[in-house]
Amino acid sequence: MDVGVITDEVSQDISEALEVMKRCDVRVSEIRAVWGKNSIDLDQEELRTLKAALNNAGSSVCAVASPFFKCDLTDFTAAERGRLHEAKDLTLADQMDVLDRACRVADVLGTRNIRVFSFWRSSDPTPEIEARIVELFQEPLAKAKERGVRLLLENEHSCFQGTGEETARLLRQFDNGALAAVWDPGNAFCAGEVPFPDGYTAIRPWIAHVHVKDAVRDERGEVRFVKVGQGQVDYVGQVAQLKADGYDGVLSLETHYSKEVGGKAAASEESLRSLAAMVRGV
Repeated sequence: MDVGVITDEVSQDISEALEVMKRCDVRVSEIRAVWGKNSIDLDQEELRTLKAALNNAGSSVCAVASPFFKCDLTDFTAAERGRLHEAKDLTLADQMDVLDRACRVADVLGTRNIRVFSFWRSSDPTPEIEARIVELFQEPLAKAKERGVRLLLENEHSCFQGTGEETARLLRQFDNGALAAVWDPGNAFCAGEVPFPDGYTAIRPWIAHVHVKDAVRDERGEVRFVKVGQGQVDYVGQVAQLKADGYDGVLSLETHYSKEVGGKAAASEESLRSLAAMVRGV
């Protein structure tokens, strides 16, 4: 296992993000937004500048964290809409262009992995909704095969597949290996699932990438993100089980919180150190 970070969780300034990563001895980046733009909206010159900065820092890219299928499934507007992280709010009709642009970013940055979603959640995922999602993934999966990239579906609590169990139920409906998973225990926690061992046990066969964020839920049911290791997600148990199961991918930090002093950079730095210590400890 290796430790990485979604760079804009540290800073929109890639130089600042890479400096924090250097201090933490982290050399794996996941790219979502840079300089106030989602990665799919960067032009060729900006992508070349980004690639040069990553190369100069000795940082490889594990994935493009795209906003593909982070949109409404139908004309009905979803009751819950999550963060877009500098991406534009686009419709279903725009999504193949989103994927094309994500593939372009992946080509320049040298990764095969593109993170994707399963539409804003307007209800619980019924069999009819899941069948429609499976249908809509057929063209993107064919495009991914043609372009030599791999689509990784993240369980996102503001989308139809929010938990490990929900995501696994959908992934079972695809040909073996056609669509893999980004396992996010923090998102599963937000969706009301016990991430480890419950959610992990369900989604384990499909995991190709892991996001890490920690949180607590107060007596009112409200979720607050905290330093990794100080929340209610059992990351010590989760990391140990990933190692025992032979996971050799990346644990990509996505802190989602900020400190009063030092902001997101300080919050991510302390979580990177905490996560690295967990990995060393197992």
